[in-house]
Formats: sequence, C-alpha cells, structure tokens
Amino acid sequence: PAAAASAGAVRLHQYASTLNGFSSEYVPSAATWNAVQVLGAPNTFIYGDYGTAWAPANQNNSFEWISVGFDTAVYASGATIRETYNNGFVYQVDAIDTLGNLHTVWRGTDTSAANVPFDFTVSWAGTSYLVNGLKVYIDTRHSTSWEEIDAIRLLGDTVAPSAQVAEPASLGLLGAGFALIGWTRSRRARRAA
Repeated sequence: PAAAASAGAVRLHQYASTLNGFSSEYVPSAATWNAVQVLGAPNTFIYGDYGTAWAPANQNNSFEWISVGFDTAVYASGATIRETYNNGFVYQVDAIDTLGNLHTVWRGTDTSAANVPFDFTVSWAGTSYLVNGLKVYIDTRHSTSWEEIDAIRLLGDTVAPSAQVAEPASLGLLGAGFALIGWTRSRRARRAA
C-alpha cells in the first residue's frame, strides 16, 4: 500500500491474485503461456515470446479477453497492463464491481511502446462503487504473431472519492490562510479609520 491519499483513504496498487476467466489460452505445456501467467507481480523482464506471460490460443484473427480478481476491493481509478510481446493490443478495460457487474471504464487506442516490456497504464475518474476485478480486452489482429500480457495491476483508494476529507495538515494551512486574510482586513480597517 502507498501513503494515504487523504485522511482515511489508502491508495492501493495491487496485482491480480485470482483468475476469473478468459477467452482462450495457448498451452503447449501445462506451465507456459496459460492464463494464470497474468497473476502476481511481473516476471517477464525481456521483450519477446516467453511462456511466463499469457498468450491467447489464436493469433491474427480474433478478439480475446482475460478477467482477474484482486484481494482488496477499492474505488478504482486506473489499471496497468504489462505487455511483453507485440505491444499495443488492448482496446477496452472493464471494472468488475463486488456484485459481479461490468462497467466499461476505458476504451481507446493502446499507445504502448514497441519492442520493450511496457506497463500500459489507463486512468479514469474514481468509481463510486467498489471494484474487485478487471476484464481486459485485446485485439489479436494487431500483429502477425502472438500478443502477450505478463501482469495486471489495479489502482484505487479504500475510501470513495466523495467521502474523502482533507488531511489535518491541509486543514491547518487553510485555517492559517483565513487567519491571514482576517488580519489583513482588520489592519486595513484600522488604517482607514
């Protein structure tokens, strides 16, 4: 967990811990390129076709998806998808609330850098509902070979944006500012008299 974003709120950056489902997986053996490879922190550190990342069963002809869960439900504001082969294929991200409902939170063009492992980060206004999962959609027609994801991370706060309050230090500065304004007005009034 990172430092508190504001009083009572903790900003969390957490990697996927459970696999909820997927459209397909390329599985030449039990331990390579399968969907569980997206769980946990990144472990594919070199760009290329490595079995430590998830690859869909098909290449060049389909739309695919993978759905993951997280240990702590948060009011989500972003996600990071670590792409490790033929980057630039994500076109939609859905947040999954604690009741299992899907909410499209991002749709657009994936601008990941090519030929390097890349953490593609998308952001949105903090959700008003708790999120404990993400569904990531990819377009395998993006390249002439496989597309691969090594890890998925959720970003969010433990307290809803509307319920967050300013930190005590911020309130102190605000109070000092009002006191200074009052003192200045009082001085001007005395001078005018």
